[in-house]
Amino acid sequence: MNLQDKKYTVVGLGMEGGSYALAIKEKINPVKIYGIDIDKDTLKKAVNFGIDTQKPKKDILHDTDVLILAVYPKIAIDFLKENQKFLKSGCIVTDVCGVKSFVIDEIQCFLRDDLDYIAGHPMAGNQYSGFDNADINIFKDKNYIFVPQTKNKQENLEFMKSLALAIGFKTTSDIDKDVHDKKIAYASHMMHFISVCVTNCPAFESSLDNFAGGSFKDLTRISDLNPYLWSETFFLNKKFLLEEVKEFRKNIDFLLDSLKDDDYKAVFDFLEKSRKRKGGI
Repeated sequence: MNLQDKKYTVVGLGMEGGSYALAIKEKINPVKIYGIDIDKDTLKKAVNFGIDTQKPKKDILHDTDVLILAVYPKIAIDFLKENQKFLKSGCIVTDVCGVKSFVIDEIQCFLRDDLDYIAGHPMAGNQYSGFDNADINIFKDKNYIFVPQTKNKQENLEFMKSLALAIGFKTTSDIDKDVHDKKIAYASHMMHFISVCVTNCPAFESSLDNFAGGSFKDLTRISDLNPYLWSETFFLNKKFLLEEVKEFRKNIDFLLDSLKDDDYKAVFDFLEKSRKRKGGI
């Protein structure tokens, strides 16, 4: 399995897609790395890094062995639906979307039988956007999640895992689509949900710099997010996100009631439970 012999195309050269394309170029140095984006300035910048963006979209896709959809979920679906006719038979298609059930179900409704869509979610990134913030180091020592489907060819799944490791990921893992969305609702989506709620509190202001320690900065860092992406993410994973937030609200209500009742022991025990659970991870 020679990663260098393949021709790759990344659709969406933002922070994550740009990082993906640059990592493939630097770490693998393939026969060809293409880039597709709607922003003309981004396309010009990408050329300076050895990414071919100048050919017509149809010609790029026809020459592609591995297509990486690094755009918002609904855009990824629409792009593939509209352009799969240009892809060669046997092309591997993957994505980086943070919601898997919706994307997988939608794509399976129309995907050509001779294309292999391998759903993926690289657990890497930052709160920034745009090609200027692309950084191949975001993948270093991270985990790359795959959501295999019965139609996937095993050799193509193994190829994608090899690609992930080659561009810097430390591990790969396989998971069911619903399990993925439930876990990610807690570990990622709810964290962003909480962060923006904290930032939108009346007390949030610039003068807090003189009062804020590391905990405040850690909690609010991710509130500097992409509202287009995260609005869509919240809604596409609404079922599991609401479930997790409901459990979170129970904890808030418990602490609030305990404080109102001056129940020191209840508060102490709750904090101690948290300390032990965190220490056990």
